[in-house]
Amino acid sequence: MKRTLPEKNNQFVPTNLVTIEGYIVHINNITKNNGNSNHHYSFLVSLEDQSTVRVIKYLSKIPSCSLHNQLKASLRSGRGASLTSLREQNGQYTCNISTKVAQKDLEFRPECIRVKTLNSLKNQVNDHFCTVEVKICDITDEIPVTFEENQFKRVQKMKKNVIIGDGTNALELTIWQSHFNQIILGDSYHIRLLKIRIFNDQVSLTATADTSFIKIEDLQETVNEVDNNVNRCQTLRGKIMSIEKNNDQFACQGCGGLNITETPNIITCNDCHSRLFKDTSMNDDNLKITISTLNNQEYNLKIPKPLLINLLNVDKTSSIENTDIFYYESTLNNLLSTDVQFTYSEITGLITDIATYIQ
Repeated sequence: MKRTLPEKNNQFVPTNLVTIEGYIVHINNITKNNGNSNHHYSFLVSLEDQSTVRVIKYLSKIPSCSLHNQLKASLRSGRGASLTSLREQNGQYTCNISTKVAQKDLEFRPECIRVKTLNSLKNQVNDHFCTVEVKICDITDEIPVTFEENQFKRVQKMKKNVIIGDGTNALELTIWQSHFNQIILGDSYHIRLLKIRIFNDQVSLTATADTSFIKIEDLQETVNEVDNNVNRCQTLRGKIMSIEKNNDQFACQGCGGLNITETPNIITCNDCHSRLFKDTSMNDDNLKITISTLNNQEYNLKIPKPLLINLLNVDKTSSIENTDIFYYESTLNNLLSTDVQFTYSEITGLITDIATYIQ
């Protein structure tokens, strides 16, 4: 028996099709797939928030695509672009047969292709792209790195660590085998689209498949000593709104209960009798503080107890030295509505300096 389904059930309705607007900052060549004879390519789009997304276009066995040529035209024009009918899934973008690109004038410009000084990269965002003009100060020997593609396959790739310098700083750059022949020790380069890496409050750079090295005239005065420590501190003025003690109560790992007995050296669970040596380093010896700034922005930060003691000593006539004051809520309340100037780390949220001031 033959049954004809309604026509609407035979139609494929595309889902998650989106439009993005930005600048085409890099287009990779059309490449043959690994494992079959089809092809693909990808390109980078810089968005208004200065983040960068990668878009992939999958092709057939014929390495030709009209969209690829249109993207090149958009890049050459220096204008922005509107990309329609992109499929988005989990932050990944792919083109389909209906994807189109149209040139468009946008109200921003891509920062990732503007030349930055190495020292200014300490204030940039992790995983963002950047462009620099530097001298190659040092190149290490090849270093093998093993990657696990899956549970059955491991691949070894070679990298080199390079010290690059400009007039403001020097940083470490990781390059891979495809880049080895693109740089020479002592020469200077315009390096476009390096990936910024910030880990453990230290900044470094990594070359990717999108990175290009353009030789430029020799940079004369450059820094050779690496300073990769990120120090993001900001100084503001505001009013103290609240100060709270941290909850340092231990919970039992064995049963999750809170029926705990603490001695100077041991923590004991009264329910399951688990025991743990008491390590004072487990405690956060900071307090929670909320400060409202002059432009009504609220900051929820941490402050060391010694800084609060100094603040109380300055603000009160009697000298206070005992940290037991923090067990009394009334003492902390004395600082509420106090006008202060404070410096804090944008990375840790910890106040490093605080003092009262008169408006």
